[in-house]
Amino acid sequence: MNSKSPKKRIIVDGRMHSVKPEGYHDLEHRMAFIRKLPLYLRQGSVVLLLVVASNLLTHRIASAGLMGLFSSKDEPALYLIDKAEDYVYDVEDFEKKVRYISRRLNIKPEWLMAVMYSESKFDPSVLNYQGTGAVGLIQFTPAAARKLNVSPERLRAMDAIQQLDYVYQYLQQVKVKHGNFEHLNDLYLAVLAPEALGKDYCYTIFARPSPEYERNAILDENQDGSVTVSDIDRRMERMFPTAYWLGSERPATE
Repeated sequence: MNSKSPKKRIIVDGRMHSVKPEGYHDLEHRMAFIRKLPLYLRQGSVVLLLVVASNLLTHRIASAGLMGLFSSKDEPALYLIDKAEDYVYDVEDFEKKVRYISRRLNIKPEWLMAVMYSESKFDPSVLNYQGTGAVGLIQFTPAAARKLNVSPERLRAMDAIQQLDYVYQYLQQVKVKHGNFEHLNDLYLAVLAPEALGKDYCYTIFARPSPEYERNAILDENQDGSVTVSDIDRRMERMFPTAYWLGSERPATE
């Protein structure tokens, strides 16, 4: 297909006349002026025009390319991003970084958003109110922070965008040890109890009367005194249905 714009034509006194494209006459006048100059000036002027035109074209191509790389204008807003506005000073950069590290982890960004919202409501400085010492976007425990060579205090002092680097590092460590995250449930378990990854639905993570169960009793969906992988699945589906159904089939229940 010819991509050139068709020439515009008008009829005057019964005859068809071509209409010059916009900007044509300005260029024609400039070229006529250049043709009247001495040869040495004429050559220099033509070169200058070509350089300017080339620079303008390069600038436009580069600008278009950068927009294509970094703009998410054509993408719908990221799941739950509106919930981050209270704690994230630059929501646009936060969204870009979430998408970036999700690609590196080979997960859906919606999964990561759901996990962070569940754990911290996107507050990077939040401290676990039950005294576990867990902090930040995914509630880094003191033990997890040590493995990342960072202190909980330093994590709390970071903004959300900075802390995402440690979110990525933590999840990458879990991924290397336990394998890929195939579903939202896997990503949540990576934060809550990595040892439960790959276990059956009936696997018990916490049980009454342990302190761990008491701290996480809210996860006991059927209130039977134990938190199982099945409870996590039900909770994720109930709280984050959009993220739950993205990217893979629902895990087979026992």
